Amino acid sequence: MEATTKQIGDVPCWRFRLQRADGGHHMHTEPKAALDYRAAEYGLDPTDVDTLLEVLLHEPHLAMTEETETRPARLAGSGPTLWTAENTEAARAAHLARVRSSPVRIVVKGTAALDPVRRGHRPDQARIRATREAVDTNRWLHQYGGFPVQPNFEEGPRA
Repeated sequence: MEATTKQIGDVPCWRFRLQRADGGHHMHTEPKAALDYRAAEYGLDPTDVDTLLEVLLHEPHLAMTEETETRPARLAGSGPTLWTAENTEAARAAHLARVRSSPVRIVVKGTAALDPVRRGHRPDQARIRATREAVDTNRWLHQYGGFPVQPNFEEGPRA
């Protein structure tokens, strides 16, 4: 395994080179901000780089549903998704269970090759806060179809 930096346009990225069981290599590139996004989406500790890397590196190997013309592919498996979960805790528990059941196992904890990511990760609290708000808003919209109607106090009381 190897972790290096790569710039794609204006986006700083982490590039992971993983060895497959057959001896070949698999390249996986993620924006550096993806660590913040997963922390925000699933309520993970933004300084727990090992857990964030576990999620990011296993996600491409998780089972997906079949994509059709009317329905895009999405994560398969038991438990709610980020949008269908009742709350962040339920989404986190289900997603971490999917990661643990990934058919591909990538050792993260204690792997020296990932030290550049551990040393280079600087959580962006403003991005994390904004992403959490966006996730909560989108979860609400997905589940309920809109926001509750706010009272119009200018009209006065109704009889």
